[in-house]
Amino acid sequence: MEAKPNLLYSMLNGYKPIRNLLGLGDPCVEKIDDQWWMFFGGFQRNFKNNLFSASLPKGEPLTTENKWRISTYPGKSHKAKPLLPQPKEAAWDRYGLHEPCYVEGKADGEPVRRIYYTGRSASNVLGNESPYSIGCLELRHGRWFRHPNPVMIGTVRNDSVLAPKVIYDEGKWKMWFAATPHEPGKGDIPMHEVYAAESENGLDTWSKPRLFFTREDAFTHARPKKINNTYYLLVSRCGNAFGEDTYKPQDLWLFKSESASFTRANWSEAPELLIKADTGEDWYQNGIFGSCLCMDDNGEMVIFFSAINKSIYWLNEAGSKLKQGKKPPFPAPFYFTVGNLRVKDVQTK
Repeated sequence: MEAKPNLLYSMLNGYKPIRNLLGLGDPCVEKIDDQWWMFFGGFQRNFKNNLFSASLPKGEPLTTENKWRISTYPGKSHKAKPLLPQPKEAAWDRYGLHEPCYVEGKADGEPVRRIYYTGRSASNVLGNESPYSIGCLELRHGRWFRHPNPVMIGTVRNDSVLAPKVIYDEGKWKMWFAATPHEPGKGDIPMHEVYAAESENGLDTWSKPRLFFTREDAFTHARPKKINNTYYLLVSRCGNAFGEDTYKPQDLWLFKSESASFTRANWSEAPELLIKADTGEDWYQNGIFGSCLCMDDNGEMVIFFSAINKSIYWLNEAGSKLKQGKKPPFPAPFYFTVGNLRVKDVQTK
């Protein structure tokens, strides 16, 4: 690709003036009522994840520059405000809400706005001891309400389901999602599959999930989007958090189809490579994940994505920051980033 990815947010640099977030990722960008919004998962100082938002000024065009303003509490510009309170201690998703996917559709003939997300009850994100499930928020009277139960759970083969990517198409809610025995920790080999299912109401009555990508494909995220008469599927893997040699390439690809088909053969045989991670800049060298795509007012595609910074030695990084008169980064086993890319050679008009 001729276009160069742009860095928007990095754990290494922090999120000034925001102080209550240690990390953020999984951007979902949508235009809602003439305003561009970004929903994302945020890792807080209490070591729990929740869902947050950022926006551009109303009427402002989509840009690859970082003009986003993270939503904060009134009178507290340093404190990011989550979409909803942290679920209670007995809840199935009490430790984390991740990977938001905003969708507009209909339920019982009425228009609804929802965010599907991954939830976890384990304190650790990777190598988790309890499964991930998929949940749903719904906007009512200007507030987000959490559906109390998961809308999709795992199976005997795959305890965890995650990374819900949902569209409302031809009167049905259609979801692509990942399934795995566990989220890989250090030294583990990823074992993700991607399935697809549909539902009349988007909460239950899901069709039997259909295998779309196998473990051999090694894909984790498959984000569908209809633009005009073409369906796109933005595909990535899980991100190589620890820079291990056993992982397949952690790049970003794009498939095309004439329909939102659950049959892999109905999509382009080979995807278009959008970003190659391992030969790129440090901030995304360890892999890309949690991406989304949208179309700007000029008919060009803009892609937002999460990535993992090239592995670093914290003491060296901390020393370098201190020499520059900057605050050292929070000690972490890996560092997330968020970026975007304008795809100039994929015309959607």
